[in-house]
Amino acid sequence: MARSKDATRLKAEAYYIENFEATQREVSDLYNVLQPTISAWVRKYDWDEKRLNFHASPTKIKQLLQQELLNVASGGIPKLPADGISKLMAALDKCEKTSDPIVVHKILKDLDLFISQMDADFATKCTNYHKLFLQHRISLEN
Repeated sequence: MARSKDATRLKAEAYYIENFEATQREVSDLYNVLQPTISAWVRKYDWDEKRLNFHASPTKIKQLLQQELLNVASGGIPKLPADGISKLMAALDKCEKTSDPIVVHKILKDLDLFISQMDADFATKCTNYHKLFLQHRISLEN
């Protein structure tokens, strides 16, 4: 029984996250789960934050902008002004070319931990280079 409930929760979570306009009531009805249970899952498993992160990712935003461009290219009525699309695309391109040093640090720290579990000596060597790389990235930001 627990596995079935977990499977239902995971499916409901994926639906809720991927469908930004979906309400908790809609998810409740769709997956035949009581609305208070859905609400508890939303809080417990941070569905709202996951939903925002999913829809705010540069990849997702680029997909939406590409859909808009295809719509206009096929003669559809634009939902955004051309100048707005151009500015959004430029901002996204800039985001893809730069990396937040805090994010880089977290990723390198995770990588060092991963490597240390397999080869501690090699991880020590990597960590030194990772620190130098991080300092280099920070200097580029200034």
